[in-house]
Amino acid sequence: MRYRLLATAALSAVATSAYAQTMPPADGGDTEVVVTGQRASQQRAISAKRDALGVLDVAAADEIGRLPDRNVAEVIEHLPGVGVTYDQGEGRYVSIRGVPSNLNNYTLNGIEIGNPDGTTRSLPLDIVSGQLLNRVEIAKVKTADMDGQGIGGVVNLVTQTAFDFKDSFSLAASGKAGKQQLNDKVPVQGDISIATRLGADEQFGITLGGSYSNRDFLSEGFYPDNWRPDPRFARGGVPDNIKYTEYSLDRKRIGATGLLDWHPSDTQTFFIRGVYSKFTEDEIRPRYRLDFATAAIVGTPAFQLNPDGLTGTVTGTAAERREDLRLDYKSKYLATGMAGGSTKLGALTLDYTGAYSRNRTLDRYPLWQFRCNPGTVNFDFSDKIYSAAPATECAANQMQFRQYQAFHQVSTERIWQGKIDGTYDLGGGSVLKFGGKYRDTDRDFDQEQPTYARAAAPNRFTLGQFGLDGPTICVKPNSADTGQCYANGPTFNIDALKAFTDQNLGGALMPLDAATTLTNSAVADFALKEKVGAAYVMANLKFGALTVAPGLRYEHTKIAVTGYQLQTGTTNVAALSRDNSYGDWLPSIVLKLTPSANTVFRLAYSRSLGRPEYSNLSPGGSIDSANAAVSLGNPELKPYRADNLDATAEWYFVPGGILSAGVFYKKIANPIFSQVTVLRNIVYNGVSYSVLNITQPFNADSGDIVGVEAQYQQQFSFLPGLLSGLGVQLTGTWTQSSLTLPDGRASTFPNQSKYLYGAELFYQKGAVEASIAYHNTGHALLAIGSPAYNDQYNDDLRRLDAKASLALLRNVTLFVEGQNLTDEPTRQYQNGNRDWVIQNERYGRTFYVGASVKF
Repeated sequence: MRYRLLATAALSAVATSAYAQTMPPADGGDTEVVVTGQRASQQRAISAKRDALGVLDVAAADEIGRLPDRNVAEVIEHLPGVGVTYDQGEGRYVSIRGVPSNLNNYTLNGIEIGNPDGTTRSLPLDIVSGQLLNRVEIAKVKTADMDGQGIGGVVNLVTQTAFDFKDSFSLAASGKAGKQQLNDKVPVQGDISIATRLGADEQFGITLGGSYSNRDFLSEGFYPDNWRPDPRFARGGVPDNIKYTEYSLDRKRIGATGLLDWHPSDTQTFFIRGVYSKFTEDEIRPRYRLDFATAAIVGTPAFQLNPDGLTGTVTGTAAERREDLRLDYKSKYLATGMAGGSTKLGALTLDYTGAYSRNRTLDRYPLWQFRCNPGTVNFDFSDKIYSAAPATECAANQMQFRQYQAFHQVSTERIWQGKIDGTYDLGGGSVLKFGGKYRDTDRDFDQEQPTYARAAAPNRFTLGQFGLDGPTICVKPNSADTGQCYANGPTFNIDALKAFTDQNLGGALMPLDAATTLTNSAVADFALKEKVGAAYVMANLKFGALTVAPGLRYEHTKIAVTGYQLQTGTTNVAALSRDNSYGDWLPSIVLKLTPSANTVFRLAYSRSLGRPEYSNLSPGGSIDSANAAVSLGNPELKPYRADNLDATAEWYFVPGGILSAGVFYKKIANPIFSQVTVLRNIVYNGVSYSVLNITQPFNADSGDIVGVEAQYQQQFSFLPGLLSGLGVQLTGTWTQSSLTLPDGRASTFPNQSKYLYGAELFYQKGAVEASIAYHNTGHALLAIGSPAYNDQYNDDLRRLDAKASLALLRNVTLFVEGQNLTDEPTRQYQNGNRDWVIQNERYGRTFYVGASVKF
């Protein structure tokens, strides 16, 4: 027995994945790939896309390192139809075809990976480094053998195995160090993987890998709050305040993989696989805040707006100055172990996998707040990043302590799951598939937030009274080239402030606010159990150039959730438990036509699910008797249910080249929104109310998404000489959605960008490889507000990155790379008005030099 994997097999042998099927070469024989580097990775990714049954896009292992992407979210942003939401300059959440990230599915080797974030189903993909993966797949069409969750699509992370390499021993390692523009710190990143096959027939395969990165950087931010319409202002509205800060962040990622594969015979395989990935972040956030234009201030004689509608003055003591300090620590990890195998019994092949995952998030921070009344304030809205400042800034001895909070939040998820898939060979390339799956998820979310208030007048203190103040710093939320500086000071002596707090917390200077502590520490907690059982049957029937794949899946979901309600003004915390269950029939059919070896057409219908956010399912919440207001979750929520239509055409006109276009349509039922219900003359929780406002998430009627996506990729090998190394990749997606909100107004889906497009110019010739890539994620609704002018949007995000490498020796490569070369900020705005800025963060450029080795 001899195990040998050709260079093409890492992507073409995807029959073990639920998202693609393997097709043999047209001539029935082996095909050696002799190209290397970028071109080889492109051919492997394109081969997987062509051979797949449904619509599949792939980023291959070599392609993951082609550009300076920091995590998996940024890797798949270069694929068509994928939009990414950034956090502090790094990609985090992905939307697929205009569908919000919480309605996608995230899997590891076809098994649901879960999610450490406590209240959402959106997996933060910045946890995961792509360096230890074989490939990342985006499956956009569901077949019956796939989980029902995933209206936008499925992000499947596929690990490397020793049988993915041609040679029996492989070692790959890389390391790089760089420079951050804003703070001159040195970020570092390194990874190593070893794969070997052992035994007389190389029947054992072992793969080990590790990765580490550390990035210490600054972000300069500007964050006004709460714009509201006012025709007297040139922008048509005015915000409450000005806020800005210089965040100092230290982000670390560590990842590890370990895989053992055993192929005792041609009809039997076994495997054990473990994956661990951890993300930690330390963040220092001294924040300047000046409330100078709240509704209460603008309506008084103290607020003077000049005739230009842009400048003015606030007099007296109406304005309020705040200085906050937050020292945030976050840690998130994903840990999954799985075991399984494959057994071939004549025409029947059984694939089986069992897995356990444990995911956890810890978020903790102390938060101090000091305030003063600065007197006269001058403001100027002439620039989009406007200015407002006291005529005389508050001194440290004027900044009086107001509040301290010790926030501590932990979310833990445990998942047991198992599945079995049977494939029966009907002959002639046709197969019958059937199987089942069971998943049991436990999720606990616990939040503590003890709050300490300012003391009675005799015991009040200031920032300067005990030497707790620090130096003034300069914040530059615009490009450094403008020279625009926002002074933030006095700030804090962090060590002195921490020591002072340790000595005085709970005493006369910093007494406990028991009522606020109870509210903040009780109503957010919940415990949830979710059990999903599924069974399916489908067929892949080949009729010459036509493959027909009908299928039917049934999923039954059972939920048990416990939340907590608090009666405001009392210490009465009541645990409430609720159950819910629902079943779904999920039909699908895919038609795949291959009139030639280089041309593929697909037409598909499928039905898919998007289960509600975890926090929306909790029956817990708060009861504010004084204001006759109740805020609750809703365990009776129905899942989003979508009927999906897809049609694509693909032309593989040269090796490594593709021209494709597709259209898609999604009709989505049961979208979820928060809604206020007004009840009159009611007894609620033992208290009588003449009018009671209950805010709770409910299912609305329906919405739809329609779009077109296209891709073109080619290396111009037909050009003469050195020009033959040039190539280009272009992607573009147009998406339109419509949604009717509970108040009757029309909207788009959150996170749905109308335009996504990217362009990459690459070069490979001999020892030289280089790429420069531009990507635009169009503006998108971020959050729906009430009233409508409180809607929040992400602005267009443009990203320009570049990388170049030189192979000094056969196995040693040196490279340089640059990230965010245009110093692009992330920006958010309100009410669909780009002048109503609510966030502008810039992170500067980052440059690296490094080396990689492969044996």
